Amino acid sequence: MMSFVVALLAAGACKKEDRAAGTVGSGGSARTGSGSGPPGISMGSGSATAATAVGVVEVFVNDASIAKVTPDQIAKWPRLDTLLPEESRRLGTWATVRITGAKNEEVKRPSSNYPDMVPALFPGPGGKPAFGMFDPVEHARKGKPGLQADEVREIRIKVSTEGRMGDHQGGTGDGVDPSKLVIAIKTPAGESKLTGAQILALPRESQPGNEDTKGWRLAQLLEAAGIKKFEKLVLFDATGGTSIILERKELDAKTVPFIKLNKQGSLRVRVLKKGGTGWQSAGELRSLGTIQVAK
Repeated sequence: MMSFVVALLAAGACKKEDRAAGTVGSGGSARTGSGSGPPGISMGSGSATAATAVGVVEVFVNDASIAKVTPDQIAKWPRLDTLLPEESRRLGTWATVRITGAKNEEVKRPSSNYPDMVPALFPGPGGKPAFGMFDPVEHARKGKPGLQADEVREIRIKVSTEGRMGDHQGGTGDGVDPSKLVIAIKTPAGESKLTGAQILALPRESQPGNEDTKGWRLAQLLEAAGIKKFEKLVLFDATGGTSIILERKELDAKTVPFIKLNKQGSLRVRVLKKGGTGWQSAGELRSLGTIQVAK
């Protein structure tokens, strides 16, 4: 009788040890960290890893875990491409972006389907992680995205290994903060500057001939810089070597220098001329850096 009791006690002890180790007998399904994680949380690339913490977004590129973005990082509204290795940052090579969250979402060919937007993480409803495709100015202003996915836990990016996915690969995300941009203003009376924060505060309008593209006419920037009279302007590219000369007499309703904040965080200039029923480009700078004024 005594030996039977001892056997029962030993069996009970074994079951307790199994539970402490995180396993269940043949009728259960719990496992140690070597198995799958909690529901809705991917363990990444088919191998076992620790479960992602609450509020952290795990980012994968071609099924390889690249980053775990913390709530503190998300609070800074980071662009998603800036979180990746440099070779994976070109938006034009992204075939799909799959988001696991409150609703599972898939964005196909973001560079083609959202050509004037950038992907970013940001605090969504209740401060929970959210993903959005943003107009660059709206992102800089911490405004409203064009597409939004809430309560994000995981993002999987499929990067094409076969070259371009869209019309072009696009630039890489380099983390440029548009509010930190500075345009040097040079006049015969001296030098001043126009900051990115001042420019972002200006109301935007549609580009002539393209309702979907938003930006500023050069006249708005000149007014914000206090320039009311001039005979000639020379616009210089921030990278050097390129410039556009504009005579005051040439600027009218049919010749409009238009400025847009692009995905790289630069102020692109296009001089647009009306021809017939459309508008044609008559000059371009990829990154406005200096405006020289001749009165």
